[in-house]
Amino acid sequence: MGRQTAPMASEILGVREAQPANVRISDDYLQTLAMILGYDDKNRIPLRCSPSGVLATASPRLVDVFHWTATGANEAKQGDNLICTEVLCVGHPDNAGKVWVRTNLAATVDNAIPLDAGDVMGFSVRNLNELHALIVASGEKLIVGYTV
Repeated sequence: MGRQTAPMASEILGVREAQPANVRISDDYLQTLAMILGYDDKNRIPLRCSPSGVLATASPRLVDVFHWTATGANEAKQGDNLICTEVLCVGHPDNAGKVWVRTNLAATVDNAIPLDAGDVMGFSVRNLNELHALIVASGEKLIVGYTV
């Protein structure tokens, strides 16, 4: 039989105060807990599954959608400092030209992904400020949605 060697507290699990270390826990229970708990750098989070044991997965929740509109030709844009998990970029349906998108570096026509009107591209990120865009024509738009 194993022992829990680190104190544990979790609001989600209903354990408000840290439990003392060295609590005896059966090996079966330890293995099950290890497989059904996620950790997000601060909390242990129970993962859900179907009655047959299939892990439930889903895309994160959409937090917000906004439009970047170029006020001049070849306008560079960068996301704000917001923690997020994914970003979705859509070329506005009324665009006549291309919008170039990428992460981590300023977007150019030589290093980014081109989006025509209606094109969609998604990225996994840790912060919205990782998103960069180059909107080639004045008045063109990039639609951006992000998740947490």
